[in-house]
Amino acid sequence: MSAVFTALIFFSGVSSEAAPPTRNPAGSSSTYIKVAGVNYVDARVFFARNGFKGAWIERGKSLRFQSATSQIDIEADKRDAVINGLRVLMGEPAVFRGSTLYVSRIDADKLFLPILRPSSVTTPPAPALRVIVIDAGHGGQDTGTQNKPFKLDEKVFALDVAMRLRTLLVKQGYKIVMTRTDDRFVPLPQRAEIANKAGADLFISIHFNAVGGSPTVRGSETYVMTPQYQRSTGSPRRDPSDNVANPGNRNDPWNTLLGYHMHDQVVGKLGSLDRGFKRARFAVLRLVNSPGVLIEAGYLSNNDEAKRISTSAYRQSLAEALAQGVRAYAVAITPVKTK
Repeated sequence: MSAVFTALIFFSGVSSEAAPPTRNPAGSSSTYIKVAGVNYVDARVFFARNGFKGAWIERGKSLRFQSATSQIDIEADKRDAVINGLRVLMGEPAVFRGSTLYVSRIDADKLFLPILRPSSVTTPPAPALRVIVIDAGHGGQDTGTQNKPFKLDEKVFALDVAMRLRTLLVKQGYKIVMTRTDDRFVPLPQRAEIANKAGADLFISIHFNAVGGSPTVRGSETYVMTPQYQRSTGSPRRDPSDNVANPGNRNDPWNTLLGYHMHDQVVGKLGSLDRGFKRARFAVLRLVNSPGVLIEAGYLSNNDEAKRISTSAYRQSLAEALAQGVRAYAVAITPVKTK
């Protein structure tokens, strides 16, 4: 899996000046600074505490952190990070001040830590994994995205993949609940309600993407709920609504761990362009009580990708990738549940 540094997203409103470093109020020996109202921690100190050694890729601009099993590349003034070759979008850009590279404290605690050391996450407790709700996007009068020349509808393929995934996860021993099993419209709040009433331990929403006027855009991207006090990946600036706590925020660390493993499997198995592991306050992610993930598995607006999506072999590979993602997530949380 190659490292992808595309679509550079700069943080609107980051001041060129920052408050002087201050001792971490939690009592640790690391320091933090405040930039445009956001707390940042020393990246070297944070990663060193978690078993990583840092070295400049380009002094004063980008750092590489390595452990025995993982590698992370972070560049100043960018939200993009690369974790083990996978493109991951931080909530805030890294910043370079003095001779130090900083990452936001929320990204340190709710992005990097759950992925790299899930056993260090203490709140909330690691979830059980027995009941999985599979959500086939759209349905009924809501066709979702389309490829009109080929007469392809997102709702058809989302349901097909969902049914294939159900078969695979039942074989793994999980109880599976579907938000729909036929071509019917299900309102977004009702999808989350189905999961919550079922006592879901995991929620997987399956989609395909499209973009008007850009037929060459392709690739896969994965979304989890945006942490409280951060803006979503697609938001150019912070908004007061970012400060609101939603049900989906109860599982911020486990959302991250789930999304990372799902994205890793989808991009790796499909060989698709890595468009990034991202955050968004989509209704189903915002309202669901369990860890949740939303997969955008390809672009129907790209004719070549649409042709692949229309094949049963591609959709079976996607279902297998999602099942492998669940398995990888289950392995990652097992030692956390038993510690």
